[in-house]
Amino acid sequence: MSVEPPSGDRLNHTAWLACFESLGLGGLTRNLAAHCQLESDDGDVIVLLLDPSQSAMQAEVHNGRIERALKSIGMPRRVKFHVAELDASLETPRQQEERFQQERHAQAVDLLHHDPNIQKLQQAFGATLIESTVKPTPEPRS
Repeated sequence: MSVEPPSGDRLNHTAWLACFESLGLGGLTRNLAAHCQLESDDGDVIVLLLDPSQSAMQAEVHNGRIERALKSIGMPRRVKFHVAELDASLETPRQQEERFQQERHAQAVDLLHHDPNIQKLQQAFGATLIESTVKPTPEPRS
């Protein structure tokens, strides 16, 4: 998936969330970046606000990987991290992913509760749907 840079070729937090998957980050670098909010982008440097609970993961190698990933989507930038409390009104990519998973789970549970075959089993045998065992089909990563 390719994400077009926002107008003015600067990332804002919404664009950071939208392009995160297209960066193709993996492992510890992905984990580190997923716990960040975009603080600023001046066209040369992006500053990622890093949750203090994740600051032990910070290492220069991750900056380079994120910089290469940004360049690969047409947004060459240097990356700097600023460790500070996150803005509670904004999601990190990780929080967004968790919310999407919870929404998919709720939809899957709702579909099962309304499935006529499930309802027949419940009526005939007193079956109970154990919602915590419902596993929605994972969405493929971009």
